[in-house]
Amino acid sequence: MIAFIKNTSNDVNVNIDYIELAEKIWGFKYSETPIFVNHFGARLDSQNEFYLGFSLFLSDYTKRWIPIKGGWDATEVMVNQVKANPSKIVIMTAFEQELLINQKGFYNLVAYIAERVSGKIMVGENGDWIDLATFSNQYHEIMTTPFAEAVDKSIEFGSQHAPGIEEPGMARYFY
Repeated sequence: MIAFIKNTSNDVNVNIDYIELAEKIWGFKYSETPIFVNHFGARLDSQNEFYLGFSLFLSDYTKRWIPIKGGWDATEVMVNQVKANPSKIVIMTAFEQELLINQKGFYNLVAYIAERVSGKIMVGENGDWIDLATFSNQYHEIMTTPFAEAVDKSIEFGSQHAPGIEEPGMARYFY
């Protein structure tokens, strides 16, 4: 999955710890549900090119996660400023089609950043630019799915299906 945010504000100050951000986008409380949050970068920081990647070790949450098909075990979501166009921020996941838990994190992260930079959103590399309200309405059901339900549905799907096509944008936007 891939989305872009066009930063339309000159006065952007986004700075949030990766655990606090993980709680916001995936909808859990670390103090109640101590899930290891793997990460590169310690903060989502507008002064550091928005460079952050993180994932949940869902086997910390439930042992039912362990037997799902290989490859689904990482729920990595990545953010970076587009080097060729610093007014754009890219958010992506490892696969074009993701488990519900990763969709939830992805769409909530896109909305979180877009709100803070007053930005327009493009889902996919060739989509139309839309405002935050349109985006939130379109993905509302996924974004508001309770954490436990998203994990359960992800386990159900992931135990029956292997991951699909990897998101091809990784090399263009992160290396």
